[in-house]
Amino acid sequence: MKLIATQLRKLIRSFLICTVLLLFFASFYHQQEVQPREVMFKMFTSIDRINSLSFRLKKKERVDGKLMFGEQEVKFNRQPKKIYTKILAPNAGVELLYIEGKNDNKAYLNPNGFPYTNLSFSPYSATMRKGNHHTIHEVGFDYIKAIIENIAVKSEKNFDQIFALEGKVMFDNKLCYKINIDNNTYKQTTYTVKKGETLTSIAYKLLLSDYKLLLMNPSIKDYTDVVEGQEIKITTSYAPKTTLYVDVATFLPLVQIISDEKGIFEQYEFHHLKLDPFFQPDEFSKEYEGYHF
Repeated sequence: MKLIATQLRKLIRSFLICTVLLLFFASFYHQQEVQPREVMFKMFTSIDRINSLSFRLKKKERVDGKLMFGEQEVKFNRQPKKIYTKILAPNAGVELLYIEGKNDNKAYLNPNGFPYTNLSFSPYSATMRKGNHHTIHEVGFDYIKAIIENIAVKSEKNFDQIFALEGKVMFDNKLCYKINIDNNTYKQTTYTVKKGETLTSIAYKLLLSDYKLLLMNPSIKDYTDVVEGQEIKITTSYAPKTTLYVDVATFLPLVQIISDEKGIFEQYEFHHLKLDPFFQPDEFSKEYEGYHF
């Protein structure tokens, strides 16, 4: 009986030790869980360190009340800015090439059809903007970084109420943090146009969507159709709700879902993303093998 009692005491003691250790490690693990603030800080840092990118972009943008799908192959170099894009859908085969400081800072366009010749357009021209929320200058992650950073700074005191980590998800065979941003400071207000401003320059300055500003002001015909002293409707920030899938390995926002009062306003997915790939010296030129300029 004494032997049984001794063994029982040892079992109870071992059980208690295991229980304490499990509670300790559970507490330790909980303390080590990443927080939304840390994910955002690492995302901002990772974006700042980018030198070049290549990826397949799949996008949805609300145009004329309908979500329009697009897909394109993209090559991006940050300094100096160089961008090559081949459209896969719609208008398959169209190519764009932009080289900072070249061609009067216009983009080369291969229309892959009529008028069967290469063209050049300003990235801000009506032709380049038609059916698109953004210009070629917003390719990559810099603009979304500026938008989210602006929300983070403005909501510093309420950061944990606005930014939430909703667990992890898989995207493009990559494990990602899912971040939801519910921006309760978002609202409509007014703005008085300054000398020389356009809707695009106002949007850049205030980190808004110029496409959204155009929708909000139906009397304005295009992005340049404003004059000094004119009062226009704007929003206080880019969007009331944003969802990001931030790659656990690279801390880059591979999925960006931006919603407004009507639902999804725009959605961008970065597939097959390569960070800082090597580009051939002539890869951002019209003469590069495989291009059709």
